[in-house]
Amino acid sequence: MQARGGSAPATLAATCARCGQAFSGPDDRRAQLRAPDLCRACHLDPRARSLPLESDIGKSWLLRCGKTLLQLIVSPSASFRVVEEPVSHARVLAFLATLRLPTWLFALGWAGISWLTADGVGPLKRPSVIGELLGAQFADVLRLWLLLLVPLGLPMLYFFGGILAHSAMALTGGARRSIGATMRAVGLALAPSLLLVGIADLLVVGLGLEPEVWFVLISLAVMIAVVLLAVALARTHSTTLVRGLLVAALPVVFFASVTVGRGLLEFYRLPFMPAPPIDSYAPFPIE
Repeated sequence: MQARGGSAPATLAATCARCGQAFSGPDDRRAQLRAPDLCRACHLDPRARSLPLESDIGKSWLLRCGKTLLQLIVSPSASFRVVEEPVSHARVLAFLATLRLPTWLFALGWAGISWLTADGVGPLKRPSVIGELLGAQFADVLRLWLLLLVPLGLPMLYFFGGILAHSAMALTGGARRSIGATMRAVGLALAPSLLLVGIADLLVVGLGLEPEVWFVLISLAVMIAVVLLAVALARTHSTTLVRGLLVAALPVVFFASVTVGRGLLEFYRLPFMPAPPIDSYAPFPIE
């Protein structure tokens, strides 16, 4: 009886629940939410939709990116039910770069033109909240340095966000997919939010956007990230949306902290608050 009771779970875990064939490897296993796992051939979920980014190989790259972005917003649940492993991280990163870097290039060019057309270099001309805390020169150099490092920040956000989400998933009951699948879910779920952040950066650097409008845009980006990350992680690992929401907290906090930190380097006052007296920028009074 003991041998019989001990061998049954191992047999069920190693074979497909529909055809009874043994899994050929980790890539052949398809996890089910409230049922035993199925093999790749038997996993026919009518609710799943492959992303154009991964299925329309050979077609126009920009068209695939546009269709993928639209599908992620309109039907996120169906978009993350199927995960092809091994994950092509380069394709996902290229998709994120296509959404984020054009606005970054415009913002960088706009900042360069403003610097070239200014009346001399002179002292610092942009007061900031962090400048009063850490020093004006350090804050201004850090602001420019972080703007230049946006292309490097994309893969860092992708990999570190994926590691945080996968660690939380593993510690709250186990992760049914690989860490690569978690990184894919985090990267694709953050795509619409990164596009909004890029637009906000362009408006701040080029048009001097007010802190209140920037706060609304960033709040919208964070809320979209919360919803999409919860759905993406839940569907990728075949778990509940409540658990997906809890696991999504870590990458969302990481994303929001980086975004808000950069914003505090751009503004001399907090949103919905009056401007404080800034003595270190006395040659350039705030009107």
